[in-house]
Amino acid sequence: MRDSKVLVLAKKLLISAVLMACSANLYSQQTDRLITVRKLAVKPDKLEKFTALQKEMSEAWESAGRGRRWVWRQMDGDSHTFHIISEIGSFSERGGSQLAMDQAHMNLWLDAVGETIRSREFTTYRRELAIPALDRPNFVVVNERTIRRGRITEYLDWVENRFIPVARKYGLSGMIWDRLMYGGNNRTVVNGRFIDSWAELDEPMLNLSEDERIQLFEGTDEFFEGDGDRYVMRFEEEMSTGTL
Repeated sequence: MRDSKVLVLAKKLLISAVLMACSANLYSQQTDRLITVRKLAVKPDKLEKFTALQKEMSEAWESAGRGRRWVWRQMDGDSHTFHIISEIGSFSERGGSQLAMDQAHMNLWLDAVGETIRSREFTTYRRELAIPALDRPNFVVVNERTIRRGRITEYLDWVENRFIPVARKYGLSGMIWDRLMYGGNNRTVVNGRFIDSWAELDEPMLNLSEDERIQLFEGTDEFFEGDGDRYVMRFEEEMSTGTL
């Protein structure tokens, strides 16, 4: 009887360890990962059908052990736009050669989801830098900027050696910097800041004095080419595999 209880306890500890490892793996936002982003603009009258189909696909991913698949919905601008994000090991996996469903079912699913979408983009990014998220985020504030020719290394060096140390000092967590590698201009860098509530948008990202702010950000405008794009997205847990 005692051996049975020990075995049950050991299994529980193993499951807890696996879950903790997965959480740490996810929350750390490790660098040097490839991330695919499917940006889908959904027809307003097909939103319910799109949601049901994405739930079905995420359930298939979980059953097939395909890994993490996160769905985010844009909250400002075109609120019928979704970003479906997944990790890949190499560029050869971009097309998703390992199916989550059998081929016949997949064909039916693709036909059905195609009827719900009015436009789509498919891009691949590489995670360059990150500050781990400490809590489960509900929203992400995204900034897309194009870096001037010849300034990518200098910009990322500024982020790593100047911005991140200051951010850590003031307790800022949950930030990522991804570089576009396929599907657009590879001088595009996307910065994401995870937040828990919409109210945090009105709060300063860093509580710096005016002198500290000038010292940190002086000259950084020279890194960028043209105007940037900024938007906020909400995590859609019911359409994703697991939770963040």
